[in-house]
Amino acid sequence: MHYRKARAKAAVIENDVIKQSANPFAGSSLVPMLVIGLVLTFAGMIAALLLS
Repeated sequence: MHYRKARAKAAVIENDVIKQSANPFAGSSLVPMLVIGLVLTFAGMIAALLLS
């Protein structure tokens, strides 16, 4: 009986995580966006230096 409750709770938590990752303002997706933004910024600066 407890196994079913635990499994149902795990499914709810899993669905909640999926919903959060779909939200672009969720904390779990802000960090990768920040890292990608920084990498692209520095790549753009290096490309600008090489082209000038």
